[in-house]
Amino acid sequence: MNGPEKEAAARPMKIAHCLPNQGWVDEMRGQNPRDAAHIQQKYIAEGLRGRGHTVTWVAPHGLEEVCLSDLTKTQTAPRTWTKRRWFDLLSKAVWKLQQPFGIPYLNVFSNLRYSDACLQALPGYDVVFERNSLYNAGAAMACRTLRLPYVMFFDADQIAELDFMDKPLKGWLRWRARQLLRFNLETARRIVCVSDIARRHLVQTWNVAADKLIVLPNAVDVKRFQPDPNLGAQTRASLSLTADQPLVVFVGSFYQWHDVTTLLRAFARLQSEHPEARLLLVGDGAARERMTALARELGLGETARFTGFISHPDVVRYINAADIAVVPVPKMEREMWLSPMKLFEYMASGKAVIASAMGQIMDVLRDGENGLLVPPGDELALAAAIERLIADAPLRDRLGWQARDDAVRYHSWEQYILRLEAVLADAASA
Repeated sequence: MNGPEKEAAARPMKIAHCLPNQGWVDEMRGQNPRDAAHIQQKYIAEGLRGRGHTVTWVAPHGLEEVCLSDLTKTQTAPRTWTKRRWFDLLSKAVWKLQQPFGIPYLNVFSNLRYSDACLQALPGYDVVFERNSLYNAGAAMACRTLRLPYVMFFDADQIAELDFMDKPLKGWLRWRARQLLRFNLETARRIVCVSDIARRHLVQTWNVAADKLIVLPNAVDVKRFQPDPNLGAQTRASLSLTADQPLVVFVGSFYQWHDVTTLLRAFARLQSEHPEARLLLVGDGAARERMTALARELGLGETARFTGFISHPDVVRYINAADIAVVPVPKMEREMWLSPMKLFEYMASGKAVIASAMGQIMDVLRDGENGLLVPPGDELALAAAIERLIADAPLRDRLGWQARDDAVRYHSWEQYILRLEAVLADAASA
């Protein structure tokens, strides 16, 4: 541990961990959070608590209330002037006036309520750490007033993300989203980015000063995700798979940047040469039904199986059953700030990984050393890489061993928390 990390560990901090809404707290308190973002923030909170820091979750509940939560209890944060009747009447009157002009709800009054609650709740905290979200600026507003250090966790530009998903924000909503994000970025003393691409995006698109940006890629629980041949054999048996049937596994939520279409088409190309191979797609999401239909259209039949939602602790079983694990990403016009948790989980489990050569993936995988890289969206290249690993068990083993070693050395949540702790301590003392 270096100097700043030692120093941070020696001084327990009181940290307000701000989340997009109270639903995140409910998910993170449970044993089986569904979304990768919830899992990520849960590891962060648990890791900081494990280092001796006090972590309180702060989150809006609806448009009016703000909740303060720990692992077991939730209380409503007090409010002052925004609790008064005149404020409630004013907010309703403004909303009524907006509607005839087609002006959408712009979160003005909800952010004032959020800020008022934070002004009452946050004094005494050492640092405020907020996961960025659309339209939320109440915590940053309070931090400016209280002169509290505010650190933003930036894992995506949701405005650009919605553009990519063909669901762009328009008009007033786009203006408001940009205004609030810019306010938060300007307020932040430090901004934790999940990838170097995210850092560059903030510098180039939002003119954020590079010296307050810190890149901390996602990480993995290397104790939970580790090679377990017995668990893998049990899982394969439950899937009615024999030891000589190669199994390719994908884990994900079927977002557009999870290029399952290319994966299915690549796998279909292997069927004539490798009819014994099987594809297992673990997870759920809006596009799963469409991908199931594509698998039928390609004639994959029983060779491709969709599990539906699997809890995060149970994902370990399916990764351990795999011979090959894949991270397909489509070809995109612009770089995306992806830091796929599945990549690190595959690596920690000692699997031979095939991933699309783009973004942060190229910073983690070294082609032919700890994984194989293929061009994004290229089904021929992906099919060839899968076929290569099916035919070469020693190569699979060598890639998997090196991937596991790299995950333990560089990508564990323990190492992540030490780095984040130093960032928060630095912001608190600045």
